[in-house]
Amino acid sequence: ERVRSAALLSDGASRLTDLFGLATWRQLLDLLAHDGPQELIARVRAAEHDDPYGTRWPRHKTHDDATAAFWTFTRPYRP
Repeated sequence: ERVRSAALLSDGASRLTDLFGLATWRQLLDLLAHDGPQELIARVRAAEHDDPYGTRWPRHKTHDDATAAFWTFTRPYRP
């Protein structure tokens, strides 16, 4: 009953939080709620662009696919 939103993210979209540490999970959800998936992906791409060789954030490739879906639940689920 307490869940009000949810996100489905590819590993490329979740990089902002789990690899780059530039946002908490709460901040990522707030970003999705207020600015949408396109802003999340823009921020991921900006971070990747700022570290193209993986010096700050080691990774196998500079860019990864980035997909994000976000849902807001307007009422609690009732089976």
